Formats: sequence, C-alpha cells, structure tokens
Amino acid sequence: MTALDTTAAGPGAQDAFRFIATDVTGTNELEVGDLQSSLPASAVARTVADRMSLPDNVPWALRDESTSVYLDDDVAIGDQIVPDARVAITPRTHLG
Repeated sequence: MTALDTTAAGPGAQDAFRFIATDVTGTNELEVGDLQSSLPASAVARTVADRMSLPDNVPWALRDESTSVYLDDDVAIGDQIVPDARVAITPRTHLG
C-alpha cells in the first residue's frame, strides 16, 4: 500500500479527497484521488514525484496554484488545500 492508497479501511479513509498535480513545466499532469487528508504534504510530494517519474534524488515541494503558496511539509495536506485543488510540484532547491 502506498502513502496515497486508501483502499484499506482505517483512519483517514473517510476523509479522502482529490486534487490535480502538474509539474513546473506543465508537461505532466496527474489526478490524485482518494488521498487521505491527514498525510503530511512532504509524503504527498514524494508520492506525486514518484508517480510522475520525476528524479528521486531531488527534494520536491507542492505549491497551491490558486494562491501561489508553498505547502508546509509537516502539515496535513487537507489542512492546506481544498478538494479538487490544483497544485504544482516543484524542486525544493530554489526555496532555500
């Protein structure tokens, strides 16, 4: 089971939601569904990067496209974006 898999019943399964992720170039778009809103944004970013076949030796961050705000790695993703939000995945290297 991956970090985004909610097929098994358990905590957070009832609070699942969806969002759309794109990479910074706009060449990859991924609909992420059945996401547990309690997962930290850092775990979600790693899983999205893996699903998009982005390099695994790069730290990734998520940015809410509606506000241009970078998500806090340690905060639950459901506390930072709304269902069906659009987020961009971007290399963390330029964030400092």
